[in-house]
Amino acid sequence: MGETFASCIGIYCPFRRIVLLSVSGCLSLFFPFSYLVGTKCSVASGRFSVFPAIVTPIVTPNRSQLMEIDMDTRELERLKYSGRDAEVGFGNGLYIRLRASSKTWVFRTKVSGKMRVKTLGKFPAVSILAAQKLALEQKSHVVDATGMDGIIDGYYQDSVLGSHNRKKKPHKRPEQALRYLNQLKDEFGSRPIDNVTKAKLNDYVKLYSRRGARTAEVMRVHLASIFADAFEAGKIAINPMAGISSKASGYKQVDRERVLSDEEIRSLWSWKNNDKGWQKTTENAKLIKFLLLTGLRISEAQGGYVDGNKFRVDDSKNGKSHWVYLTKLALEQLPLPNCTPTNIQAWLRRKLESEGCKEKSDRYTAHDCRRTFATRLNDAGIAMHVVEKCLNHTLEGVLKTYNRAEYEQERIESAQKMEEITLKLLS
Repeated sequence: MGETFASCIGIYCPFRRIVLLSVSGCLSLFFPFSYLVGTKCSVASGRFSVFPAIVTPIVTPNRSQLMEIDMDTRELERLKYSGRDAEVGFGNGLYIRLRASSKTWVFRTKVSGKMRVKTLGKFPAVSILAAQKLALEQKSHVVDATGMDGIIDGYYQDSVLGSHNRKKKPHKRPEQALRYLNQLKDEFGSRPIDNVTKAKLNDYVKLYSRRGARTAEVMRVHLASIFADAFEAGKIAINPMAGISSKASGYKQVDRERVLSDEEIRSLWSWKNNDKGWQKTTENAKLIKFLLLTGLRISEAQGGYVDGNKFRVDDSKNGKSHWVYLTKLALEQLPLPNCTPTNIQAWLRRKLESEGCKEKSDRYTAHDCRRTFATRLNDAGIAMHVVEKCLNHTLEGVLKTYNRAEYEQERIESAQKMEEITLKLLS
């Protein structure tokens, strides 16, 4: 730039390091003293006065110029206030502010489209090197609320740890959600959210499906929620995740129809600890039996508690409290083993494999006990809406709007019927 400007005014300038400032409303070029000899010249209609260290145009700019430069301590010490505040940039958002009585370091950055300024200290108490380090530190801490990393952090706080979600309650496994969100931050970083295209998101989900269709579907759902929240908050005008379905992840939900057979129920009650083994087969089997007798989910059974002749669950999948009647056979299964749902599911798979069920289609899951509970009761003549209440399902249609009955007696009788069915099989 120095060579170009100098050639315009007829001055030979073999160097490139020029300090560009706005002082006293005039644009000034600072050259090392050894390069220039005092002279005068004019360019077109503008007149310039050239002195040993300064080239100053008579034309006054309308506002201060913020230019990034390279300057050492001595050159910075020579900078003087000339009647008007000015700022000189040093890169990475670092500027030195020149005023009548001080030279102050400031850090400038944009957050959500608004300029933010932070004072870092005064020169020379804070040296150029120290100011540059402070600026880099400030820059590393800046999170733009419209950048993807800021949006993701907000989603984690509000929808994962908080209750701003479909279920109106915090995520049960926030550490699992955080692993997905950290991967998104690694992929998109601080990129502005309105610069993330639909094509990019679709390609990302498809690429992620190499890890498994179900895993990719979880990632797709997180992305859909993130962008839906941003759209609702007015941070984006168009939701790029709209229309990106499970086709991108390759996930296809298969409705299982698996129920436990009579022989499988009898076999379940025969499982005992192996004297030479380390796994607690008897204790783990109690949980599977309890699920079959009550129709509860694993998480509900492990999170519930005994209240008289009922087993209560305050935090169920649909966000509603729930209870089941405890028959004598159900009470015999308590207390339940202390393990995670993943652990009990993995144990059941290994147990069934050891029983000869090598194929996936031959094995049942813990959740199949819930389906068996409903199927056996329906086959025994229990009304469908009562069975739905036993499962804590939300009734549909007119029943959802007007029917607020708890069907307490019918639910107790249903539990007793399931116990009767099971005891008959075991006898």
